[in-house]
Amino acid sequence: MALLARARSSPRRRGVLHSVAAAVVVVLLVVAGLAFVNSSSVIRVTQNAKALQWTNATIGTSALARARLVQAVTFTELSEMGVVSARDAGFARDELASVVDDLEHLLVIGEVRDSYPSLARYVGTVTVAVTDLEEGEIAAAKQQTATAVEEAFDELSASLQVEQTRILAAQDENSRAGHDLKTWIVFILTVAVPGSVVAVYFVFTRRQVRAIEERNRLELEAERTISRAKDAFIAGLSHELRTPLTSIYGFAEVLADREVNGAEATAETAQIIANQASEMTRMVDDLLVASRLGSTGVEIEAVRTSIQRVVDAAAAPFERAGMEIAREATSAVAMVDAARLRHVLVNLISNAVRHGGTARGVTVTEGDGVVEVEVWDDGDGVPDGQVGRLFDRFVHEGEPPMLTGSLGLAVAYRLTDLMNGQLEYQRFGGKTYFVVTLPLGEGVDEEAGEEAEESVAEMIRTLSS
Repeated sequence: MALLARARSSPRRRGVLHSVAAAVVVVLLVVAGLAFVNSSSVIRVTQNAKALQWTNATIGTSALARARLVQAVTFTELSEMGVVSARDAGFARDELASVVDDLEHLLVIGEVRDSYPSLARYVGTVTVAVTDLEEGEIAAAKQQTATAVEEAFDELSASLQVEQTRILAAQDENSRAGHDLKTWIVFILTVAVPGSVVAVYFVFTRRQVRAIEERNRLELEAERTISRAKDAFIAGLSHELRTPLTSIYGFAEVLADREVNGAEATAETAQIIANQASEMTRMVDDLLVASRLGSTGVEIEAVRTSIQRVVDAAAAPFERAGMEIAREATSAVAMVDAARLRHVLVNLISNAVRHGGTARGVTVTEGDGVVEVEVWDDGDGVPDGQVGRLFDRFVHEGEPPMLTGSLGLAVAYRLTDLMNGQLEYQRFGGKTYFVVTLPLGEGVDEEAGEEAEESVAEMIRTLSS
């Protein structure tokens, strides 16, 4: 009887072992499938992120090339008329060549992108304008810039917008695929595998699926946030650049058509063009510095510097434009990078001129081992609800672009921080104050902060370094 019982139990035991083995095989297959799908999902997310990065970089670089081309054509034309120096015109063309090189690099790495044909046409039109400019065909370069380049830029912008939309849709699809994966895994493990395998699902698989879904959701939301912020920022920057571009085009046409009579009127018109070119270049240089802050970084060379000289250098271009910048003489010395501090003060004074009141100035005080440089105006100031985000890097959607999230203020804030200083916004006594606090220095580096009466082009070159 015992032998018969053993004979009966042996097939039963083998059946149990076979069932357990089958369950283990099913679990291993499901886990392997899950790992494969998870890996594929990560690869798709990475590819979409790279594609989105390329489109954002192309949007910014193409807008920058457009602005640099207009500046180079205008300065070359004014140089032929004797209004600006040949050195200033050559510097503008060199800056244009650098941006064109960046465009060509994006073209090389973007062959698989949907916007590649539009980018190729845009680079081609810009290259034709650059060639005309180098051969002295200023009229042809001007015509090419105003027609073919503008049309190609609009086509490229529309194409990049479509591609961004497609990439974000692919991210959504990837997220939905992750959800569908969870549904299939639940079905397989609860229907095909009894008892123990279901327990494995609740202990391991569900946790994996949730981790995949959460990672995909966070990556998708991060990409969307960055994309929306950059889109809003680029749109705001393009709007801001149109104002000086329009003035430069208009007054250059007046000069070219000889509609200005007399040396005094000619000088006044040329000064307006130079002022608008300086403001446009300040915006572009803020964009370049912001890009370097997020990638290669910005070098700071702190030396003992006369604050008075830096303040004078920062205020000089505005005073030459006929604006009054009140300030008092000071002997304060700080350990700073003179060029970077001047960039900070130019941005703050420009902000006061554009958005402050009729009176503005710079005040320097010393105390407790620091120097405080206050840029003030008698305007209405910033609404209380926007003060907390005043130095944000990107423009906030639906808000005034130069009051909240101003790139110029954000760059000023980061450069001050790199010089071991602090930039604060204050409001009292009916005035708005942007206060730059810097560490005191001993003695003066005689070379630091000089050239207070430099030309517009020299100031632009310093800000670009």
